[in-house]
Amino acid sequence: MEKELYLTKHQITLVKEFISKNKSFYDDYELEILIKSIYSPYKLKYIPNLLNQIYDILDIINPKDNIYDFFVDYIEKIHSLDKNIVEIGGGVIPSIAKKIALRQKKGTITVYDPRLITKNFHLPNLELKKEPFTSTTNLSNVDLLIGFMPCEATELIIDKASQENIDFIIALSDNISQKDFAFYESIDEWQHYIICHAKRKLESTTLGNLKYKYIKKGWEFPIIYNERVR
Repeated sequence: MEKELYLTKHQITLVKEFISKNKSFYDDYELEILIKSIYSPYKLKYIPNLLNQIYDILDIINPKDNIYDFFVDYIEKIHSLDKNIVEIGGGVIPSIAKKIALRQKKGTITVYDPRLITKNFHLPNLELKKEPFTSTTNLSNVDLLIGFMPCEATELIIDKASQENIDFIIALSDNISQKDFAFYESIDEWQHYIICHAKRKLESTTLGNLKYKYIKKGWEFPIIYNERVR
């Protein structure tokens, strides 16, 4: 049976207070969805990402059920965290970047997103870039590119990693906007296209082979990454 998350009255109050203090970072539609959502139980894998970030920053989700913790654990397993990392599309709250910063023994984590909340996230190895990541973004001295469901930025990460010969790991989106989805019959078709695109890009690099793992821990989306040939 899939786990569902039920909020206590105290937790609902904390979430409402957070949303109220930071409502300028969300549009009216998102605010309406966020407020409605906190009163309904969610299966863990169906919690909207905007809401999931709030639950994470308020420590509402148990770490063993937290997809952000799982992704950071997987990055550490595949590529290590102790290097200079850039996250693309961190969202409103830099949840993943903060987790990485707290666990790094060396290196830095820089996160790009034009919607970032930059206050109250002051760590010496964490840099918040409240701007979009583009094809011309300077990546000197960067060892790893990461993205957690970066939607339309997915191809950009792959292309930039291939161009700059930088390792990458991406949790593919299990939902994309109608604009991006228009050319595909299903999310599976889009994910298949991304995997094929990444394989083709890696052929002309020294990044090695494309690997991908379908998560079976309640979340059924692939994580893709490069594995250099040793």
